[in-house]
Amino acid sequence: MNQGKEQRRHVRLPHRANVKLIAKPPAKTAKLQTRDFSDSGLYLRCEMDILLEVGSLVEVQVLDIEDALVQRARVVRVEPGKGIAVEFLEASDPE
Repeated sequence: MNQGKEQRRHVRLPHRANVKLIAKPPAKTAKLQTRDFSDSGLYLRCEMDILLEVGSLVEVQVLDIEDALVQRARVVRVEPGKGIAVEFLEASDPE
């Protein structure tokens, strides 16, 4: 196995943006900031534990863009006290 080798599908780009995260269920909302993004997902900084688990379904919306689309996503990594990584879902992906 190639440990240490980048195995992501898409290049990550550092970028800060304010994002609304909506966890469902139960409906919990948090305002977070991105650390980076790619075509397939986002890393959201979160110093507090927001009690999401890997596999949790969420919606994200960029707050810095008027009428930004809401994107469905799934939590793929949780780093307590640091943040969470989410992967965007396709319209055909089950909830």
